[in-house]
Amino acid sequence: MLKKSLVILVVMTLMVGVIGCGGNNDNADVNKDSNKVIKLRMVETLTSPERSKLIRELLDQFEDKNPDIKVELISPPLENADQKLMQMLMNKEQVDIFEVRDQILKQCINNKHIENLEAYVENWNEYETLTQMAKDNAKIVGGSTYFIPYGFYQKTLFYRTDWFKEKGLKAPTTWEELYQVGTELNDPANNRYGYSFRGAAGGVWYLDMLIEQYIGDEVNIDCSYFTKDGKTIFEHPKALEAVEFYKKLYSDISPKDSLNWGYPEMVENFYSGTTAMLIQDPEVIATCEQHMQEGTWATAQLPLGPSGLAYPQIGYCGWGMTSYSEHKEAAWKLITFLSNSENNTYFAKKNSLIPIHTTADQDEYFKTGPFKSYLDMAKQPDKFIVVTPPYDYKGWGPFQKIATPDIQNMLLGKLEPEELLQKWADFWNDENNK
Repeated sequence: MLKKSLVILVVMTLMVGVIGCGGNNDNADVNKDSNKVIKLRMVETLTSPERSKLIRELLDQFEDKNPDIKVELISPPLENADQKLMQMLMNKEQVDIFEVRDQILKQCINNKHIENLEAYVENWNEYETLTQMAKDNAKIVGGSTYFIPYGFYQKTLFYRTDWFKEKGLKAPTTWEELYQVGTELNDPANNRYGYSFRGAAGGVWYLDMLIEQYIGDEVNIDCSYFTKDGKTIFEHPKALEAVEFYKKLYSDISPKDSLNWGYPEMVENFYSGTTAMLIQDPEVIATCEQHMQEGTWATAQLPLGPSGLAYPQIGYCGWGMTSYSEHKEAAWKLITFLSNSENNTYFAKKNSLIPIHTTADQDEYFKTGPFKSYLDMAKQPDKFIVVTPPYDYKGWGPFQKIATPDIQNMLLGKLEPEELLQKWADFWNDENNK
C-alpha cells in the first residue's frame, strides 16, 4: 500500500508538472500574441505618383521608429478615389486612417464612419502650435475635431513668364484682363492656348468662384452659395453674366478637349507648354519646380471680379481615423507623427501646401518665391475675402456629382445657362429648407 501510494503521488506530481508546463506555454503564446506586429491600412485619395512616394517615405520613417507597426498605403486612381474610399467605408473594410477631404467629411460624419478626435487632441503636445486656421477647419463640420489638417489649398494664378515676355504682356489682375491676355496668347495652330480650363471633376469650383466674384459684397461669406438676403447666388442677376463669361473662357482661349480635363490634365498642359495660364492650388508649385525651367513661370494674385473683389476658398484636407478601427491607439500615433511640426512642414514644402503649424511661418520657403502671391493676398483682406462653401449641408457631396455633367452639357449647348442656374437654385433652396 505504501508503495502504491508513493506511485500515485509521483504520478500526480508529474501530472501537475505537465499541467504547469502547459500553462506556462499558454502564457508564452499570449505574450507572443500581444507582441504581434499591428498592421494599419491607410487610404489616400489625392493620388499622384510623386505624392504617394512622399507619403510612403514618411510611413517608412514611422515604421522605423515603431517596429511593432506596419502601414499599408492604398492609393486608388485619382479620378475615382473618393468613391473607392466611400465604398470601403460603407463595407467596413479594414481602413484605419484615411484622407479626409472637404467633399466627403459631412457624409463620413453622418454615416458614423469617422472617429471624433476631441479626446485625442486634448493630450497631443503639439496641438497648441497649430495655426488658428488649422484648428478652425478641423472643426468646420460638426463642431468637433474629426481630422487633423495636413495643409491648406488656396487658388492663385500661375502664368508662363516666357510667353508673356515674348508678347510684352503683364500678369492680369482682373478676369477681364485674363481673357484679353489669353486671347493674345491663344495660338491653336501651334498648339498654344491662353488658359487651362477645367471642365471635368472640380470644374464647379471655378464657376461658383466666378459667380461670387461677379456678385461681390452681397455674398454671405459664411455660406457662399447664398447671398446675405438668404437667396442662392444662382438666382442673382449677375450670375448669368458670370456663366456667359465662363463659357467664353472655354470657347475662346482654351483647348476644346479641356471640357474633359480634371486636375491632372489642366496642370500637365500648363507645365508641358500647351496653356499660358492656370488657376490652381499651391501644390502645383512643386510640380512646376520639377518640370519647368527656372524663370519660365511665376505666380500672381487671383484675378479680381467686376465687383473689384475676389472670393478665394480655402480648401482643406487631412488625416482622419475610422470609427470602427481595431487599432485606434496605433492609428492616432501615426496621425500625430504625420502632423507634427517637422514632418508637416516637410510635407507642405514637398507638396506645396500652406502648413498647419505657426512655427513654419518663419521658414523662408513660405515667405518668398512662388508663395509670395499668397502672402500678398493675405495682406489685402478687404479685396481677397475668404469664403466658406456650404460644407455643412448634406447636399454638398451629391451636388458635386450633378454639377460636372450639368456644366459640360451647358458648354456643349445641351443645357442653356438659364436652365443650369435655375436647376442649381432649386437644388440649394431645397437644401436650405430641409
